[in-house]
Amino acid sequence: MMKESKRDKHTKEEKKDIPQSHEGSGGSSPKESSEVILSREEFEQWVNKVEELEGMRERMLRSAADFENAKKRLAREKEDYVRYSRESFIRELLPVLDNFERALSHAGEIQEENQAGIVTGIQMVLKQLNDILKNHGLKKMETLGATFDPHFHEAVAYVQEEGESDIIMDEIESGYLLHDKLLRAAKVRVRIAPQNTAYNPSQDVDEKRDEIT
Repeated sequence: MMKESKRDKHTKEEKKDIPQSHEGSGGSSPKESSEVILSREEFEQWVNKVEELEGMRERMLRSAADFENAKKRLAREKEDYVRYSRESFIRELLPVLDNFERALSHAGEIQEENQAGIVTGIQMVLKQLNDILKNHGLKKMETLGATFDPHFHEAVAYVQEEGESDIIMDEIESGYLLHDKLLRAAKVRVRIAPQNTAYNPSQDVDEKRDEIT
């Protein structure tokens, strides 16, 4: 009975020395760590980078806001320019308007012997107006005796008589240039040769207009 007890005890001690296996895989692996260890110098470098990026972000946001404000300011300035760009021109025309109003206010007092003076006054006002418009680049075209040009003239009538064809005989409505740009074509009467009975003036004008386009 004593021998068996010693043998059992010895068997139990041997089992203690044998490493026991774990369930699952053949062995256990050490737990991986997610922590990153940085030196003080590396940590300070990362902090400086983050601060630098944050500063760049703030500067970009301020630049975007400044850009939007500039766009709005330019839009307002453009609108004001278009609205008030004719201000100085209209101010120059006010004296002409005043002179016409004065002339009309005295229209009922005109005596026959004063008609010449009234005409002279109106001519002076007209000259004043033409001078203002001329200073702003307006130029009246000279058409009488000139060769008809569909780029600058609009033929409203034709006169058959002897002489060179396509010559402007009369001006119905004046034409104007603004600097070098056509502002309004002159309406004119054009001379054509009477012997050309088959001549169709409107067809000729259409052909010349086709050349323009």
